[in-house]
Amino acid sequence: MGAGCIVVYDLISENWGVLKNTEYVHKLRAARIRATELLHRLGVLCAESVILVNGGRMDEVNRVIDEVKKTYDAVLSEIEGALGVAFPRPIIRILELTPQQYATFTELAERRLREAIDSNIDRVSSLSERLEDVRGSANVKNLLTSLRKLRREWIKIRENVVALGIPLKDDIDYLIELIDNVISTIRGSE
Repeated sequence: MGAGCIVVYDLISENWGVLKNTEYVHKLRAARIRATELLHRLGVLCAESVILVNGGRMDEVNRVIDEVKKTYDAVLSEIEGALGVAFPRPIIRILELTPQQYATFTELAERRLREAIDSNIDRVSSLSERLEDVRGSANVKNLLTSLRKLRREWIKIRENVVALGIPLKDDIDYLIELIDNVISTIRGSE
């Protein structure tokens, strides 16, 4: 395998009329959310439903795809058995990239990441500026939980960015530092 690949996917959503007002909406939604999380951990989203992955992670890519398919098969088989309706299965494909294609997808991923970093910097900076309002809020615990989750997500993204050679490590480090500062300030006021 060369420098990298893309994982292209189309997952089955819970937005089917036959599922309306049934318990299966929640089961299928949970499967879709879990599948999306697993797929996104493989690399960096460079377009809708397209993940750029380092070529050295093919064993993990195949394992995750198998897990997603098994999860969907179990949920969809249960729904089909109960409702008597057939559902399509998710489409998940691995496409190897030429060096030129890899460079193009890397550029797309970098642009998308830069926008997400800027948006999150703005969001965390806004929180930082409103800390007086936040401190007195009953939602401080939820805010801390949300910030910790955001921090973990960006640490994982940073690992993928470094592995893919996308030059955004310093920007992500700045965002993580900003998150750490806000968490520290909130903790100090508790």
